[in-house]
Amino acid sequence: MTLLLSWALALTSSVPTSSGTASRAWRPSESNFVFPENAEEWSASLAQHLAGKEFGIALAGGGARGLALGHGILREMREAGLLEKAKYLSVTSGSVWLGIPFYYQTLDSLETYLGRTLPFDQMLPKTLLQETGTGISRLSELREYPKGHEPKRPRLRRLNASDNLTAASMLDCPTDEGWCACMVSRFPGSAYQLWPLFSASIFLHPFELAGYDSVHCHESQLERMKKQFPSKTIYTAKDVSRKLPFLLSQSAILAPYTGLETKDSLRTFPLEQTPLYTGTVPAYSKNQSKIGHGLGDLLLEPFAWDSKMLNPWNESNPELSVQLNRGWVNFGDLATWQGVATAYVADFQIRTWADRIPHCLIAEGEKLLPHAEIWSPLDLDANAVPVSYEQAVGDAGIYDDVGHIPLLRRKVMKMAIFTSEAIHMDLCQMTYVLAAFGQPGCLDPPNPPGASNPKMEAGTLTVFEPSEFPTFWSQVQSALQRNESAVIRGRYTVVDNEYLAIKGGWKVDIVWVIIFPSKTFRQSLPKETQTMLPSYFPNDFAAEMTSRLEMTVASQYGSWLQRSVTKEIEEMLRSSDPTEFII
Repeated sequence: MTLLLSWALALTSSVPTSSGTASRAWRPSESNFVFPENAEEWSASLAQHLAGKEFGIALAGGGARGLALGHGILREMREAGLLEKAKYLSVTSGSVWLGIPFYYQTLDSLETYLGRTLPFDQMLPKTLLQETGTGISRLSELREYPKGHEPKRPRLRRLNASDNLTAASMLDCPTDEGWCACMVSRFPGSAYQLWPLFSASIFLHPFELAGYDSVHCHESQLERMKKQFPSKTIYTAKDVSRKLPFLLSQSAILAPYTGLETKDSLRTFPLEQTPLYTGTVPAYSKNQSKIGHGLGDLLLEPFAWDSKMLNPWNESNPELSVQLNRGWVNFGDLATWQGVATAYVADFQIRTWADRIPHCLIAEGEKLLPHAEIWSPLDLDANAVPVSYEQAVGDAGIYDDVGHIPLLRRKVMKMAIFTSEAIHMDLCQMTYVLAAFGQPGCLDPPNPPGASNPKMEAGTLTVFEPSEFPTFWSQVQSALQRNESAVIRGRYTVVDNEYLAIKGGWKVDIVWVIIFPSKTFRQSLPKETQTMLPSYFPNDFAAEMTSRLEMTVASQYGSWLQRSVTKEIEEMLRSSDPTEFII
């Protein structure tokens, strides 16, 4: 036991991987700041690709549920030509497992990755598993059928590309060294990498996107990255060449000891990750953060995010010298991205029982959360060098289940928002939508108005005018009573939210797709498939949808639903008349 404890403690260490690496930095508070994807001088091809577009797509989280529904939605959106018209795709939590391979993988064409939408009479279990697309079928570490429904026949053979990959190959182990010897040579590692290692082995490994000490970038920056890292594996996001929106996701910087007492509100801070940059857009002073140091107001190239600043901060110098930090054991920077954005364990902080956990146990549990060296120009030492702090990061269950916040920061004027957070058809589970409109929660205990958690400050997540909520909500309730999903098109007033760096006073056009179980869809399925699905499908808990069969049916449901939504989105994109939107 002592030996195991010593080994576990040793795994918490990380190692600097370079003495100094140049990284571009952006400070969002600057008066002339433009998000890098729109800057010609930084990425001309990308800026031209996005020019004139004002449409954003937000996919919800929810573990495998978020991945599967988003898979089908993107399939039908691409078929209808809507992806080419979109400027941004915002993925959150579970849908990050979809977004990263969709942009970075090179094993399959987009057609093969997305598969095809099947007619109902072909939605039999075997056909579903074979035809829905490699975005799901390559996930061979998941069970094929729901528990209790496994057929009495051998499992479908996993694809050859996945067969040839091993844990040793992901860590770049020599073939004659062996897995055990390779692990020892990498020792000690980082316990903070446990979740990224585990989740990457399931969701990135099948697409050959989990490589030891690998980095990633936007395709426009590939030549620059090759010069920076000539010996590293570099994965590239291919939005321009594939005619896709710019990809972004949001997770959080955590303050694990906040929210444990009534007088102390829960604190987390939004973290954005993209193929071009990573960081925190809002600025938080020491007093605002309440965690002892300033943070935010800084975007860095993805490879430089987990780093220490080496030189004094210089406002006039956009390129900085940073020291990178990586765990001894890792599957690369893409694995870190998806690990941070989907680290479900990190959301213990939002649980109502967390205030009963002794601080000592929280300190021990924190060692298992993903971490990163984080610094900001808002916190400098006596020599004007930014001070770095090892901070817990992860999927905090605070911002991440709708995906609208990054789009509002960028003042995207038209959106399609997809959310399936009414777990088991319970509207009280829609905490993120309620909070967005400044409404109180109805779980026990209830959330304050504009908060997704009872420990948060009121108004933390309010971004839409609360008076516009009743009409919206009545349409949600009506759809649930009809046993169908809700499709709501309207124009909404954005309000100021300094905490999230959202400036209000403007209108945004939105097609909301509130996903509920559909009586029409379910009754159209073959009986054999119907019997394998719970009555509340696809509104499962995040950890409840565990088979590829359920995921493939959810993907087909996403496509079927999107077909009925396409016309609404197309009309929204054509419209410029406010009178056409009545909420």
